Amino acid sequence: MRSHRFKLAAVFCALVSLTACNSEIDKMVAEQNQQKSTDKGDGHDHGTIKSNGRLVITDKDNAAVSVFELDDNQLLETFNTTNVVSGLYASPGLRYGVLVQRNHDLVEFVDGGLYQENHGDHLHPYQVEPNLSSFQISAAKPTHFDVTEERAALFLDGNDELNIPAGFIVLDDEGIEQGSQLASHTLERAMHGTAQLRDDIVLATYRSEAATNVLPDFVDVFHQHDDHFHQEQRIEPNCPGLHGSAQNHDSIAFGCTDGVLVVTQAGETFTASKIGNLESMPEGARIGSLKATHGSDLYIANAKRNYFYLIDSNALTMSEINWRDDESITVVAYNFSDAHGFMAVLDSQGFINIFEESSQWQVSARFKVTDEINGTYTLTTSSASDTVYIAAQETKQVIAVDLEQQSAQTILTLDFVPNKLIWLGIPEEHDH
Repeated sequence: MRSHRFKLAAVFCALVSLTACNSEIDKMVAEQNQQKSTDKGDGHDHGTIKSNGRLVITDKDNAAVSVFELDDNQLLETFNTTNVVSGLYASPGLRYGVLVQRNHDLVEFVDGGLYQENHGDHLHPYQVEPNLSSFQISAAKPTHFDVTEERAALFLDGNDELNIPAGFIVLDDEGIEQGSQLASHTLERAMHGTAQLRDDIVLATYRSEAATNVLPDFVDVFHQHDDHFHQEQRIEPNCPGLHGSAQNHDSIAFGCTDGVLVVTQAGETFTASKIGNLESMPEGARIGSLKATHGSDLYIANAKRNYFYLIDSNALTMSEINWRDDESITVVAYNFSDAHGFMAVLDSQGFINIFEESSQWQVSARFKVTDEINGTYTLTTSSASDTVYIAAQETKQVIAVDLEQQSAQTILTLDFVPNKLIWLGIPEEHDH
C-alpha cells in the first residue's frame, strides 16, 4: 500500500459551470462466446490496456443503468434493469456492477467490459463492450455485498413476515461470468446481517430470540464444505444491535450498540474482545460502519454519520478522529478505497477530506470542490488512479476530483437523475 503524501490545504478549484456536486443501508449463463482480445484477435496478445476505466451509474427514477467510458467521458450503453436499482457494488475483480434490487428480491449484473484473467505467469487484460448479464439471483432481501480479495459475500436479509430466513451467497467474477455461485448457506431466521469471508471460513451474523429488532446480536463461525457451510462456533461475547463489519490481516470487527466486537483469528481458532463505547460519544451514538485495509491493525469507524473513530484491533482501543474544527460541518457522502488506502469524505462546506491509512486515518488533505452543496451526492473511487468521482442528483452532473492535483472538473452532464455510481476497470498494481 503506497502513501500518497497528500498536502493538507484549502485550495479553491476553478470549476467550470459547477454549482453542486453529489449512502446506503445498500439467469443462468453469461455470454459464452464473447470475444476476449483487445485487438479482436485470438486473445493471446500479452500487451497492456491503457484505460481510465468505466463508470456505472444507476437512474434514480427509472429501471436503467448506464456505462460510461472515462477515457473520453462518453456513454457506451444504457441497459434496462428489471426494477429500479437500490444498491450498487463492484464485483471482486472490478469487472461487474452488482445491481441490487432489494425490495424486489433480485440481483442483476452488468459487465463493464474491462477485466483481467490469470494466465499463470501474468495477468492478461481484456477490453470488450459492456453487457447486461443473463445471470440473476432471486432471493429475499439481498442487501450487503462484502468483498474480500477475489470473492464476495452477498448477504440476504430474508423476510420475517413470510418466515423466509436470512442467508449468504459466495461469488467471484469467474462464477458470475459462468452464471453460477461458489457456495451458499441458509441461516435460522431473518435479520439485517453481514458475512465476512476468510479463505474457507465465513463469519456471519446470528439473530437470537432475545434480539429486540431485526439486527443480529451474535457472530457465528462457518467452515466451507464444497458448495455449503457447517456452523462450528458461536463467538462470545455477544454484539447487540450488530451493524457494520470489516476485516484486516488477522481480525474481524463488528459494530455493536455497546461498542466494537473484535474477533481475532489464529489459524482456525477465533477469540473475541469487546471495545466499549467512549463516554465522550454523543448521546445515542454507536458504531454502525467500519472500514479497514488488509495490512493495518487500525479500523476507521463511523457513528451518527458525522463522527469518526479509530479502532486499534491490536491494542483494543477506541479514539475519536478530530477531523473538523466546526461541528456545523457535516458529512454529505463518503467512499472508501481499499486499493489506495484512503477514505474520501465530502462535507457540507463543499470540501473533500482525505483520511489516509498511512497517516493513521487522520485527515491528510482537505480542499474545496464546489462552492455550494445542494441535494444528494454519491462518491466512488478509481482503483487505477487517485481520482474520486462525485454524482450530484440536483445538477445531474458527475465531477472528477484529482487528489494529486487537488482539482475538480465536471466530466458528465446526464439526462437522468443519478443515484448510485461505481468505478469498474483494471486496477493499478499495488501491495496488499
